[in-house]
Amino acid sequence: MLRDNVHRNFGGQCKKGDVAPYVLVTGSKDRVRSFAAHWDTAREVANHYEYLVCTGTYSGFPISACSTGIGGMSVSIAIEELAQLGANTFFRVGVTSPLVDELEYGETVIAKGAVRWDGTSLDYVRPEYPAQCHFELIMAAVSAAEHLRYPYKVGVIGDLSSLGPEREDGFRGFLGRKTREMSRALYDVGVIDGTGESATMLVQSSIYGFRAGVANINSVDKANHRWDAKMDERVILLGLETMRILAAWDKEKEASIRKFTTPEII
Repeated sequence: MLRDNVHRNFGGQCKKGDVAPYVLVTGSKDRVRSFAAHWDTAREVANHYEYLVCTGTYSGFPISACSTGIGGMSVSIAIEELAQLGANTFFRVGVTSPLVDELEYGETVIAKGAVRWDGTSLDYVRPEYPAQCHFELIMAAVSAAEHLRYPYKVGVIGDLSSLGPEREDGFRGFLGRKTREMSRALYDVGVIDGTGESATMLVQSSIYGFRAGVANINSVDKANHRWDAKMDERVILLGLETMRILAAWDKEKEASIRKFTTPEII
């Protein structure tokens, strides 16, 4: 019997059938609403704490979107609840800031794995266990970026439990030296960008036999010294196109698994 808690079935607002197998995972509730606005049909099935869950159909396949807020523990709760409700494919999309110099403004980072400095994933399994993306999600995200003509890089991302204050951000000019050292260590080995939510989801999905992937878009406009909120539309379209392509591949596999090859992007 499942242990009852305040987040079970997103505060008791969801039941089996309310969540699709394909789920777009993102930090922001507003982004969930933006996903749903592009669907053929959409309905809100839960709005609980940081979790907004919408379900509908898009290009003929069932789809859900779930916000998680910020941080690994929040993500872990979302994935556990979504899995109990029937989800098995997760694609996390969001905006990011770069760790490497060669990541350009507006460029997409398609993760192949994540450094596990998030904290929460360590509650699931020892640190030697990899946080890796499923190869089908990587392939679908690359295909989506190509189709949308979005510049992209594929590589390792870093997950930290705290982004930590820089000198100009911290109260009274406090500087989080440990976080700065960790960021530098990631930079030195070519980690592309940093987040705080991906590794937990990737570890959970590998343990449970699910598919999961991650893509972030660099929203830091260095030329104008600002964070560009307009990149959110790219995030939305990339997430939708990736799931559409993956669902099309799954349909072909179901039709004839022995003859499966990478389908054309329609």
